[in-house]
This record gives sequence, structure tokens and C-alpha cells, in this order.
Amino acid sequence: MLSDELQRVQLMATAHHGPDARRAVLLAALTVAATVAAYVLLRGVWRQTSVLIGMTAGTAVAVTTGLGAFAPAAGGGFALPALLPFGTPRFDLVAALPLLLFSLTTLAEITGQTVLNSETVGRAPTPERDVPRVARADALVSLAGGLFGTSLMVTSAENIGIGRLTGVRSRFVTAGAGVLLVALGLATPVTRALAGIPEAVVGGSALVVYAVIAVMGVEMLRRADLSGTGTGNLTAALALTAGLLPLLSPNLYAGLPGWARTVLGSGVVAGTLTAVLLTALLGRSGRRDRPEDDDGAESAERSTRDGARPPKGPH
Repeated sequence: MLSDELQRVQLMATAHHGPDARRAVLLAALTVAATVAAYVLLRGVWRQTSVLIGMTAGTAVAVTTGLGAFAPAAGGGFALPALLPFGTPRFDLVAALPLLLFSLTTLAEITGQTVLNSETVGRAPTPERDVPRVARADALVSLAGGLFGTSLMVTSAENIGIGRLTGVRSRFVTAGAGVLLVALGLATPVTRALAGIPEAVVGGSALVVYAVIAVMGVEMLRRADLSGTGTGNLTAALALTAGLLPLLSPNLYAGLPGWARTVLGSGVVAGTLTAVLLTALLGRSGRRDRPEDDDGAESAERSTRDGARPPKGPH
């Protein structure tokens, strides 16, 4: 997630040359600085809105200094979504296969995000109960949204980062935000105005949020058992490498077919598929080695207990 956002900022900066690229980087840096300053210096509800304050400050700086431009999208009035805007649905196997891969990636992403969200609100994670519920809700919303021409519904990791930054844990706030988003989606003048926020400002704010998510992911890895000679450390290392390759070398898969570039060109998709495949391939060998280690550990623990236990008999 963080790698995808970094790649977006990198592409945004390299899309222009010379002064334009420098202005974009400077504007993103000023937005990050304003967000951090608001989070450190303010208290209460103002601190909870530090990301919004950073975006507002970044937009104001862009307009007043010429580092960027506030250009709302054209149009006006209100609009309702149209049913089946692309015509009657038809099944296309070639188009469906990449989406199936993305769906598998989404399932893995849902698992981690559900655990992180539970920990963020101070609740003991119960993945076996909560993850299927989240997956079914995403599938239902994706099916309903597809009727109106929207993309697949995925859980938003940035919302978890916002929850960690603000400390707001109320379900009523989440429901209220959902109602507000629906209202803003229908009030097209507002959405067109929001579309005018400079890309560098949006990128700078997103970097802060995704950086928080990255730290939360590191915390999850720290709790995982990656020590010893097991396969977990190798799986994590190769999955991380596959996820970073599209960021470090954007043209690495340029010579591959389009479907392969779609799958491997996303750090989240490539890293998740690598982790799933390696777990399936190496998990059996890991289970084969584990009983001996467990028996040895149990024997050593039993010997220690027996040696430390005082002899039975009358005192």
C-alpha cells in the first residue's frame, strides 16, 4: 500500500520535468510538514483532524505561492448513478481472470486489515469470525456497485491509518462518515470541487496515512514467528521483495503480456500472491520439520521440569 502510494508520487513527479517536478515535491513536503505540525501542536478535535488541516494548508500554499493550482472539475448540478451504464453485463473469461486474482489478493488484504482494525479499536481480534463477515460484505457491495458501473469494493487500509492517528473508535462516527460520503457523491458540485485539490497535496497527505499503516504492518510482522530455520522468514522476505520490485524498477515487467503486467505491476498483488504460493509450496516441508523440533523442545522442557522438581517423599 505504501509502495503503491510512493510509486504514484514518483510517477506524478516524473510526469513533469525541471521546475514542475521540484514544485510538486516541495508542495507534497509542505503538506506533510503541516500535517505533522498540526498533529504535534494541536489537541482535542483539532489534532484528530490533522490530516484535513494538512490538506487545507497544502492547498492554500499551492494557490497563494503558485506551487500548484486549484482547478475543480467541469460541470455542475446534482446527479444520480445510472443503472448498467456500460450496457447489459456479459461474461468474459479473459477479463474475469485478472479480477479473480485481485479478489484473492483482497481476501488476504481483508485478513490483515481486519486484525489491524480490531487492534486499533482495542478489541481482541477474532479472524475466524470477522474475516468471513467482512469478505461477504465486500462481495455484496461489489455486486451491487457493479450494477452502477463502479469497481470492486475493497476494504480501505487508509481508514485504519486515520483511526490510529485520530483515536476515534466509534461505530457511529463510521456510519456517519458513510452517510456523508453518499451525500457528497450525490452533490456533484462538492465532488468536482474536491477533485480540484492539487495532486501533490493529496499525495503528501496519503504518504502520512500509509506510513502509519506501514508501521502497523511492521508491528504485525514483529509478532510473527520468523526466527530459526523455518520457512516463514523466507516466505516473508520473498513476498516483501516481490512487492517492492514494481516500485524499485517500474519497467521491470514492460516486456510481459498485459495481464502479467497488471498482476505483477501492483506491489500489493505481487507480494500477496508470492506469500500465498510460497506458503502452499513450503508449508508442507515446514510441517514435516516441526514435529521433531517440537518433540525436542518438549523433551528439554520436561527434563528441565523434572530436574528442578524436588524429589517426592516425606519431608
